[in-house]
Amino acid sequence: MRGQKTARDEENAYGAEADESALQEPRLRLLLAGRSGTGKSATGNSILGQKRFLSRLGATSVTRTCAAGSCRWAKWVVEIIDTPDLFSSEVSQTDPGCEERGRCYLLSAPGPHALLLVTQLGRFTAQDQQAWRGVKALFGDGIVTRTIVVFTREEDLAGGSLQHYVRDTGNRALRELVAECGDRFCAFDNRAAGGKREAQVMALMGLVQELVRDHGGAAYTNDVYSLAQALGGADPAERLRRVAERVAVCAQRRRERWPLAWLWRWPKAPGTWCKLGVCTLLGALVLLYMQISRHQPDAFGEISPDRL
Repeated sequence: MRGQKTARDEENAYGAEADESALQEPRLRLLLAGRSGTGKSATGNSILGQKRFLSRLGATSVTRTCAAGSCRWAKWVVEIIDTPDLFSSEVSQTDPGCEERGRCYLLSAPGPHALLLVTQLGRFTAQDQQAWRGVKALFGDGIVTRTIVVFTREEDLAGGSLQHYVRDTGNRALRELVAECGDRFCAFDNRAAGGKREAQVMALMGLVQELVRDHGGAAYTNDVYSLAQALGGADPAERLRRVAERVAVCAQRRRERWPLAWLWRWPKAPGTWCKLGVCTLLGALVLLYMQISRHQPDAFGEISPDRL
């Protein structure tokens, strides 16, 4: 896979006209996600075959804003969207106006064909679990059907089988994640070059092509992506403002619904059956809340034309 930078950048993604011939080429959009320090940017560079994204070894993120790069693979123009820390529990403080999350939507519009959830081999932590929750909070639960788990530090397998590692791991949360994502996973050694790098990209793109085939070639979408498309001819700053506002509304609605989701998971945790009395009371309160707010639209549902 030979990487090359094209005219696809933030300006194009925000509404500038792209080259007509480039628009006619089939495209695949791959969105990188995960907690900081897992190697998202390095993985993007490995796929592209060039150092497009800033990457440095460390536990903290060096990526401050969303960025895109592209290359050719087989008949496709493959677009990679790299992301900063948009998925942690602190995102409401680091991105209070949802501007960066809105930028992520615009760069990946009209929607990704696959989301690459990047995690480090042997280090699937509570922060990774939070990042996965953050992914679903930002894009909706439907993104699960488009997610591929990408393990970095493939070299730590030391020649062992990735399938055996995933099957035999004692990390229950990791096993559940892989199962939730339809057992779609692969691994990258981001220091690899030549034939090994190409084989890693081939394995990933095989999974991506399966997703594309399973979904009839359609990209993932939700009402935020629909809005981004509807505003395609708008002023770039206005387009970002409107999309960021919609992301903020969706985030607020999801927060308002969190008691029901928490109540659903709580009895499954060890040692909680003795609290069933409290659980019943909370259930009654949640039902009352749902009765009051039942006419609100779903956070990621369809939008009517008069709201655009």
